Amino acid sequence: MSESTRLGRARGRMLPLAIVAAAVAAMFVLAPLASAASNPIAKGSTKLTINKGFNNKAKKAGIKITAIKPATLKGTKATFTVTGGSVEPTTGKGTITHSGGLKVKWGKKSVALKAFELNTTTKTLTAKVGGKSIKFAKLGGVSSARLGFGNSIAAKNVKLTGAGAKALNQALTPKPTKVKTKVKKNGKTVVKVKTVKTTPPFKANMVLGKSSTEVEPQTDNVLAQENMVYSGDSTLFGKLKDVGVEVQTISPTSVNGTTYTSGISGGTISPLGTSGQVNSAGGIKLVQKIPGTSLSTTITLGSIGVDLAAKTATVEVNGESNVEVEGKKPLNVGNLGRSSIADLTITGNTPSPATRSLSISATSTIQPVAAEVLEGFVKVWEGAIAVKAGEELGAKVKKEVEEGKPPAMNEQQIKEAALKIAAEKTANDHIKAGESLGSFSFTAIGE
Repeated sequence: MSESTRLGRARGRMLPLAIVAAAVAAMFVLAPLASAASNPIAKGSTKLTINKGFNNKAKKAGIKITAIKPATLKGTKATFTVTGGSVEPTTGKGTITHSGGLKVKWGKKSVALKAFELNTTTKTLTAKVGGKSIKFAKLGGVSSARLGFGNSIAAKNVKLTGAGAKALNQALTPKPTKVKTKVKKNGKTVVKVKTVKTTPPFKANMVLGKSSTEVEPQTDNVLAQENMVYSGDSTLFGKLKDVGVEVQTISPTSVNGTTYTSGISGGTISPLGTSGQVNSAGGIKLVQKIPGTSLSTTITLGSIGVDLAAKTATVEVNGESNVEVEGKKPLNVGNLGRSSIADLTITGNTPSPATRSLSISATSTIQPVAAEVLEGFVKVWEGAIAVKAGEELGAKVKKEVEEGKPPAMNEQQIKEAALKIAAEKTANDHIKAGESLGSFSFTAIGE
């Protein structure tokens, strides 16, 4: 085989398409994030004001009520620490759990009431009475109002249920006693035995008192209002432009230069702005088309978001490519789910409980996996330049051979020269982890 024939066949293979395919494949390896958690209650307290009538009857009967720590009881006001649960912010419906309890003593007997759980949906108060969980009381006149990011919930009356009364009576009522008395009958002394039963003091529908609860959630739902602004780093966007990447917007995202504005679509925010996930609508597409070929790759970064707890920027990733290698199917990986792409440094954090809003500003740096994704565009572009340079050098050498001149380079030298040309042209375009992605800012409004 002549040198010219060998070179001619090699021209299109200066940089094997497998290398280009590997670069494209690296662009689709972002790891999806776990879905966000629900809105549990962070903290709060419940106050039970014992009804005066009930309190007076209890005292008259010799019934003594004391607090079980960490609950407190001052006069007729018992306070319990909220330990968890969840509440729907606009209606106040949900469950609220507490620590501590109350100890009820009557004579030599006593019983502990613990693990109080308010259920504002079923309007019941559950408690463990002597270790057994029962529906202890019914809540009447339940109302709810917003309190900053949280809620205040009140019950005008807390009434003992039949099950609650039965449990208290069984635990506290003394057993029947036999009383002996001597009486004279027909001139003789006779001993009579009488069984004396104690009337149970608790009855169903007894008004125990009223309650008021204040809770603060770990996070509050975000309304689809206001905007998230992403200002792309000019150096990064310059590199992407150099390697043929066009940045397109996805409606309703708008762009001005490298500043992208998207409407907030939802999420959650904590009262202090230290946790939650705020997402936006729309997004951007990174589209790279290789000149002179039909090769193209598109990476969609939709629903740009900010994770306040992890301090990361996240996106919904979708990858498409028509690169086909050795008969294999194109690398169309589809929707990869929500993925983390950048680390954030929070530069501004302004929560406002009065308006249930949170304003955040942050700078960002590209994470390693995201850097590999973006670097994939550079590698593909570099590979395309190498292929084109190899073809041009190969054609030049072929012409030299056809003209009877000795070839200036052999096949290996052409390959090395083509790779060098491509490396020099993309030397300033490589993207590494830790480089700036840009900045993010938004004001989120809680529900």
